[in-house]
Amino acid sequence: MMANDLLSIIVASTMAALSVASLIYACWQIMQRSQASERLGTYLGDHPDRDGNSLTSPDPQLAERINRTINRQGFADRIAYDLTQANLPLTVPEYFLLRTAIPALLAIVALSIWRTVLVVPAALLVGFVAPIFWLRGRRRRRNQDFNDQLSQTLSVLASSMRGGFSLLQSIANASRESQEPTRTELWRVTQEIQLGLGIGQALDNLVKRVESDDLELVVTAIKVHSRVGGNLANVLETISATIRARARLRREVHVTTSMQRMASYVIGLLPVALGLVILMINPGYIMRLFTPGWYLCIPFGALISSAIGFIIIQRIVDIKV
Repeated sequence: MMANDLLSIIVASTMAALSVASLIYACWQIMQRSQASERLGTYLGDHPDRDGNSLTSPDPQLAERINRTINRQGFADRIAYDLTQANLPLTVPEYFLLRTAIPALLAIVALSIWRTVLVVPAALLVGFVAPIFWLRGRRRRRNQDFNDQLSQTLSVLASSMRGGFSLLQSIANASRESQEPTRTELWRVTQEIQLGLGIGQALDNLVKRVESDDLELVVTAIKVHSRVGGNLANVLETISATIRARARLRREVHVTTSMQRMASYVIGLLPVALGLVILMINPGYIMRLFTPGWYLCIPFGALISSAIGFIIIQRIVDIKV
């Protein structure tokens, strides 16, 4: 018992030191930003949400070595792409530092609650996987919000162009009139153009940051207009009407398939919920399924069958519009 307590204390101390060091360094890296953004703001104007506060930044050699080491890895570009799509003001090294601190903190909390080192691997696994799903969910929600606002944004662009504004002025006006995340993305487009990029390249960067088939159609229309001419306002209005019709059809499909999606959740969760209920009522009865032997095939087969049924139904009702 004494050895187990001593081991728990050693593990908790190690995790605490690692998590505190990672959090302090990550927060320091986030706060100590380069003066480049402040200098650019002098010429490009303030960001729509900028509060005017500035931070000076030294150039630490340790941070530079960490940045170079991580950025040389093949997965760094993909993580940077995901962070950009999620609109997180983090660099790849900062993201890795937070990914190191979160599992350590969860392991400390779990170790403090259950007082055994057996929960540490599970806590580390949860802390490692949870930020990945959170980042993907944030990306998905942000892209969905942009797609939902795209029709209204195109209407604002078309109205501005009919009022005599150029395309760049219309984009800047739409960035002021739109909500997040459209506001930030259009502001980035105007900033890149002011820095010297062509409008086509700036719009291509916008397509890379936002996963949207409708946006690709809009950018293609703008590129074609820049080459052959025509009434771009009418084209944008037509695309806006098409996007609204597709969104309406997508909502109708979502409502029609709601019962099938609910059935998939019931099929996936019912065996687990029933097993937990029996475990609370009669633990000895349900634990016989987990004794060594062929009985183990029953719970594992039930879980695998439930997961397969859930995936099949979700694929059936996933109708692309």
